Amino acid sequence: MDRVTTSYRFGEFCVDRRLLRLMRDGQIVALKPKAYDMLCVLLANRGRVVGKPELLDWLWPRQDVAEANLSQTVYELRRALGGTAQTVGWIENVPRRGYRFAGKVVEVDELDRTGPPRSIAVLPFRALNDDAACREVGLGIANAVIVALSGTGRVVVRSLSAVMSPTAAGRDALAIGRELEVDAVLEGSAQYVGEQLAISARLIRVPGGENLWADRRYENPADLRSVYDRIAYEVAQAVALRLNAEERRRMARPDDNSEVQALHLKGRYCWHRWTPEASRQAVEFLEAALAIDPRHAPSCAWLGAAWSTQVIMGAVAPREGFTNARQAIDRAVALDDALPVAYEMRGAVELFFDWNLAAAARSLDRAIELDPDSSNARHLRALVLAHGGYKQPAQAEMQRALQADPSSLIANTDMGVIHYWGRRFDQARIWLEGALRQDPRFAHARSYLAYALLELDCNDAAVAEMEEAADILGRSDAALGGLAYVHARAGRDVEARGLIAELQKRFQPKSSDPYQIALGYLGMADWTQALSWLEKALEHRSRDLVTAGVSPIFDPLRQDSRFVELMRKGGLRATLEIVDGKIGTS
Repeated sequence: MDRVTTSYRFGEFCVDRRLLRLMRDGQIVALKPKAYDMLCVLLANRGRVVGKPELLDWLWPRQDVAEANLSQTVYELRRALGGTAQTVGWIENVPRRGYRFAGKVVEVDELDRTGPPRSIAVLPFRALNDDAACREVGLGIANAVIVALSGTGRVVVRSLSAVMSPTAAGRDALAIGRELEVDAVLEGSAQYVGEQLAISARLIRVPGGENLWADRRYENPADLRSVYDRIAYEVAQAVALRLNAEERRRMARPDDNSEVQALHLKGRYCWHRWTPEASRQAVEFLEAALAIDPRHAPSCAWLGAAWSTQVIMGAVAPREGFTNARQAIDRAVALDDALPVAYEMRGAVELFFDWNLAAAARSLDRAIELDPDSSNARHLRALVLAHGGYKQPAQAEMQRALQADPSSLIANTDMGVIHYWGRRFDQARIWLEGALRQDPRFAHARSYLAYALLELDCNDAAVAEMEEAADILGRSDAALGGLAYVHARAGRDVEARGLIAELQKRFQPKSSDPYQIALGYLGMADWTQALSWLEKALEHRSRDLVTAGVSPIFDPLRQDSRFVELMRKGGLRATLEIVDGKIGTS
């Protein structure tokens, strides 16, 4: 798989592309995400002038942005590199053309990882006596330490999503650290001993396993917030952050209601399980947290995530689920307009329900500005770029999502999906098979592998993959639509018609997704029936319609005026163009 690992050195600076950071003499240089992205584009294209329109397309695709934003980004980048508005420094302005990187650049495959850790993964502490309360404490410690260390801005901390991924389950700390490509891992355990809470923790270097710090203590469980803060501070000292008074003050966050925090973390834990039932449970936990504290913004944001996930999995209809999601997200932003996850989820709703790529890009840009290490925000932004036809920026952004969380199952899968949309079917197959090595039961990867295999004329293999995906999904409507399509494309019309008939028998106008029936008819090349059901899917706001502008599934309809008009009604892209022999959206 074409994972980008090359870093760049110039002068005393280094762009560490594993950590998505600009470094100076081993220290992280504060740099806004757009300025970092611009630096990467200029370095990758060193030796030539990168035009202003091209830079605007890379940095603000699908957005109507004034050129002054580009000038401001150049100013911020020059200042971070030690220059001023009057000095050229490393960034050269070529009048009426654009910008060029000025200076000698050396590409480096592997940077020196000695010295204090610059990146860390914080694992949920294990509950030694398998007590539910201990498990909540273990998750609470991890969450608190992640939030505290991320707030310093001086070390890259992998997200809670990354350390709770299915690929991390049951693996030892060093293996997880290697997979997440970090310099150190914090692991520990919690156990109730009488009236006290026994906590053990250690910080180990990756990949060697040397102990950098270890501690064992007995704490009063009635004051968990203080426990979390003390552990976070001592871990910060262990990674040689040497926090000043202001940073220590920021780490000591105001006390949360312990019951609210416990419900919030239970909701997030359920959300990460990524099943319809777990998402429903996540809604219940998060609503319970908000019943106690209606102003708990993180619970509002994750409630939006839980509702969105139920739609994605076909558990609730789009209008109901996304309406509930939007209400929760808007409430979160109103309570805390600097909460990254709220903008991530707003971007998801704008992409999958509103089909508004420009609005989604703005929301996700804001999420990344607030949290440059968010793999989920970068993953969603990559999908926005791909749906808009920006092939190279989409791949680059998905690479950044994978650098923020190399183990992300959904990002590894959707890199394959982006290759599939780009008609690079061999590359799609490589990425999707790689994702399935991580989790053989990830139906999303199996489904798209089936689609890619069809285009590679591997019909029997495609049917086998889609049958497996359908079994994983319990032969749900969402599974049968893809299965009908694959059977039909493989020439198995009897099976395809039987599946379409089953979907129509099950169909409930208010809850069923018409897109799945349309998909079966697309496989059968029955364009009249397919368009009729696509019309219903448009009214239903089926989330899969957002792929219509890029997916090969729709290629036979692109010149059909009825399809073009239907897509126009939904504000969706219907046609493709060929540029330099490559397919792209127009």
